[in-house]
Amino acid sequence: MRLISMRFARLFFLTFFLIGGNFLQAQKVTNRPVCTAISAQKVGVNKIKLSWNLPENFNAASIAIFRSTSQIQQKSFISAEKPVAELPAHTTSYTDNLKHFGDYYYALIARDKNGNLFNMLLPTVNATVKAVSLLPPDDYYEIASNEPDEQYVPGFLRELPLPYLDLISDLDIKATPMTSKAKKAGIELAGNYAVKKPRLLNPYVFEEDMVLSPEGDDFFLFESLKNYFIKKDYKGSVKDLRDFLAITREPYVTTRAVFYLAQSQYYCRNYRKALELFLFVEDELPELSKKWIDSTLDFYQIPKEERPVNSSSRG
Repeated sequence: MRLISMRFARLFFLTFFLIGGNFLQAQKVTNRPVCTAISAQKVGVNKIKLSWNLPENFNAASIAIFRSTSQIQQKSFISAEKPVAELPAHTTSYTDNLKHFGDYYYALIARDKNGNLFNMLLPTVNATVKAVSLLPPDDYYEIASNEPDEQYVPGFLRELPLPYLDLISDLDIKATPMTSKAKKAGIELAGNYAVKKPRLLNPYVFEEDMVLSPEGDDFFLFESLKNYFIKKDYKGSVKDLRDFLAITREPYVTTRAVFYLAQSQYYCRNYRKALELFLFVEDELPELSKKWIDSTLDFYQIPKEERPVNSSSRG
């Protein structure tokens, strides 16, 4: 009987110790600046909304939001990464705008008035354990066609870069006129050589622009081509592409845009401007540019008012 009583007493004290320890630990966490009840859900094609609760006497200066493509479990991640957003301490929700499809996890970390992070990760409390998946629609990668009423999904947009005006401003500078001697020599060299009537080349579209890109400069170029170039509205294409090129773009996107602008000038019969533009990208697209330069030269003629008077034609 005495042995049973001793065992019961040990079990009672052990249970009391465990319960008391957990209670003290819970009180310790509750009294610290930790956001609770974190929730993340998809609210748009590229948007995820976070919401959370704040404990009483939440004494943080701000809330730092961390994002990852894998579950955030290590404190070292918080120490090494920069937060995607820093919010006032009273905030209880935030909408994250993403630029790429994929799975996303989040963690909320409080920052004190001295700028230090209270680096505590508690799954389901201030860190998500289930990924929020952003997946493209079934027709997202549909190849662009020439139909003007084609439907497509815009997808993600990045912020526009800072403007950089006159990227190809030298193309608007009035060309130095040819001397009468040079014009005369060119005409005499050509003589009465008979040539076949030239034919316009078919519009050329780069393979990269046949598929809708999810973001960035490729997306904006695709948008311009769809609205004007593909519809053969070349005057509108000239204006829109010039506006597009008035802002700093990625080098290869710039090259393709200038080539489309050259084609648009070509179909508008502005052969001199088209020639200048094709020459502008000749180093990047040597074989393709040569074909279009040759065709442009077939159509380009020196205006009659600029031609010198042939001495043999004088009376």
